[in-house]
Amino acid sequence: MIYLIITTSLQNRYEFRLSQREKEYQTAIEQTLNHLPSVIQPIIVENNGSRETCLDHFYHHGRPVPVVYTDHNNRGYSCKGIVERMDLQVVIEQHKIQPDDMIVKLTGRYWATSPFFFEEVLKEEPQYDALVKFYGSHSLKFETFDCILGMYAIRAKFLLWWNPFQIEHHLSAEVAFARYIRMSGARLKEMDRLDLHCIFAEDGRTLDV
Repeated sequence: MIYLIITTSLQNRYEFRLSQREKEYQTAIEQTLNHLPSVIQPIIVENNGSRETCLDHFYHHGRPVPVVYTDHNNRGYSCKGIVERMDLQVVIEQHKIQPDDMIVKLTGRYWATSPFFFEEVLKEEPQYDALVKFYGSHSLKFETFDCILGMYAIRAKFLLWWNPFQIEHHLSAEVAFARYIRMSGARLKEMDRLDLHCIFAEDGRTLDV
């Protein structure tokens, strides 16, 4: 089975008003779900504790999108990459995602601008364990050991084998993941494009990849 896990954090370390972030998530998630094929199961994860939020009201092909709440954002982890990886693990455990199931991970404030990447995952999933765009969001060019973490696909077992605390030993989560997946033994498809609109939280910069 193929899952889309949309990672969210309604409160983070950057100075955003909650209402602004809610609007950004609303817009981005709706855009993505409009492009998501019915055979892919979406799940939203949020990391500021169990409660009612604006994330509880999304539908995909007439079915409510399940939301998983964690408290990882309040545990003092050193970077958001670790928090995100821990959130993904909780979703895998709660929804009993199997080792060979494919996960598409999407940062919730980013959105798919077409069904392209989802269709590529559906087509290539039997032959590949991961589909990743190796690219520097700052250098704006191909990088062997940097990647776009905003959206990628990976078989669940390879995601769980990645030790998130390795991020602390690299320049960024993107570099840590790129190095891991290249050395993991996964059958890897390098993507030329994702059709993804990114909005970076730290400075509001946008990037289409």
